[in-house]
Amino acid sequence: MPSNKYIFYTRYAWRFFVLRRADPLIYGIALTDRCNLSCRGCRVSNTGRPDMSWDQVIAAMKHAWDRGFRELYFSGGEPMMWEDQGHTLEDAIIKAKRIGFFHVHVYTNGTVGLGTSADLSWVSMDGLPGIFERRRGDHFYQIEKAIRREEHNKIAIIYVIDRNTAEGIEAFLRWVRDTKFPVVGVMFYFHTPYYGYDELYLNADERASIIDQLLTYIRKGLPVINSSAGLRALKTGNWPRRFPVASVVDVDGESICCRAADDVCIDCGYAACTELTEFQRLRPSAVLRMLRYW
Repeated sequence: MPSNKYIFYTRYAWRFFVLRRADPLIYGIALTDRCNLSCRGCRVSNTGRPDMSWDQVIAAMKHAWDRGFRELYFSGGEPMMWEDQGHTLEDAIIKAKRIGFFHVHVYTNGTVGLGTSADLSWVSMDGLPGIFERRRGDHFYQIEKAIRREEHNKIAIIYVIDRNTAEGIEAFLRWVRDTKFPVVGVMFYFHTPYYGYDELYLNADERASIIDQLLTYIRKGLPVINSSAGLRALKTGNWPRRFPVASVVDVDGESICCRAADDVCIDCGYAACTELTEFQRLRPSAVLRMLRYW
């Protein structure tokens, strides 16, 4: 497998960096809409849509592999709640690795356990107590305890910045650093108006001010995973939407990049996208930061 990975990425790098081709690479599977939380700003949970079946998950992974995707992630809803025909998320992760995917990531709220064989779990934490509850509810200490346990693989944090969580950024970063919280670091997203411009939405000027703060925190050595280049692209809006490097599938079918409508793209706050576009532009900070969690 290591030699196959090396050969694949050598060829992919030529197409990606030299020919400027954004060929398929990262595939997401949204296993379920079910979730045990009711976070503010989220409307994709508990919609009543059926889960993906085990057979659908296997078919999706094989089809993705055949088309050239080599990196895989599972999301939801809460993917740790998914099961079908006696199969769980862990079975899906094991199957993905047997198919040959180079890395398997999981996006989770962290309240249902973190004990999987995924290469990296992205856990949602939007601030310290007093801030966290404004978006996720009263679950901070439960998630902290789960992450501080040792029986899980690598963890990174996703912090969604909205009007209620913006003031908690620096305190959270300092807490992560000072308490030696066992995570790779913190990736910051912005609340995206998937369902319209609600009270959580921050406009371009407000985002820009916060991004300038994040750039300062990077210079101070606080544990921000976002690259300087990725944040600047997010600030200017100068990055391609519907970047075809990534696709995602759910029970209703497949979408390029994400499952949102096209008119949302202009205000997208999904910072992972700018990390990829700036990586393709060979921005040094984007390349170096991605090596921390890829």
